[in-house]
Amino acid sequence: MKEDLELVKEFHRKFKIPINQIPQLISKDRAEIRFNVMREEVEEYIEGVNNNDLQNIARELADILYSTYGTVIEHGLQDKMPQIFREIHKANMTREYTESKIRKGPDYKEPNLSKFF
Repeated sequence: MKEDLELVKEFHRKFKIPINQIPQLISKDRAEIRFNVMREEVEEYIEGVNNNDLQNIARELADILYSTYGTVIEHGLQDKMPQIFREIHKANMTREYTESKIRKGPDYKEPNLSKFF
């Protein structure tokens, strides 16, 4: 993840897209831009699915990661994201599987993200 984040930082530097070094909220305008970019990539992914186009699916999955990592960088979360990801994974592993659905069951443990801020 860290190597990929560095590549996206290079892109941000080239095109003068904000890079924040510490965790922070971003303006509503910037958040809206980030949301729209991520949404566009997800919509393009489903187009690839609907067209049975695996090459397009692969491209859009990479674009989803790229736009997500850019949002991580704008929020200044790049140094904390690997640990946050592991904490979410730990919580997800306490979920349960029932009738083709993964959900929070009685043994679910909420992730403790406060320790990262």
